[in-house]
Amino acid sequence: MTVRLARLTYERHIGIWRLRLDPDETGAGDKAGDLIGFSGDIHDPDDELKVTMLLSAWGVHPEPGGWRDGGGTWVVPVVAVA
Repeated sequence: MTVRLARLTYERHIGIWRLRLDPDETGAGDKAGDLIGFSGDIHDPDDELKVTMLLSAWGVHPEPGGWRDGGGTWVVPVVAVA
């Protein structure tokens, strides 16, 4: 099972939260999507659903253990959906 990282960062210059998925081991599959109306709190049920749905559309899901704040960026390990 390959573990990748997804990160939520606030892009100040455009005033929006962006979800980014790191590339897989081949260097492919990196993704990015804007989260319109995201509050900045991944623990908010509505916002968590938005993020989970976008990750699911990319073929991955969050690993149990959840999001961790790393220097102003929310980070979570994700795995490919089989």
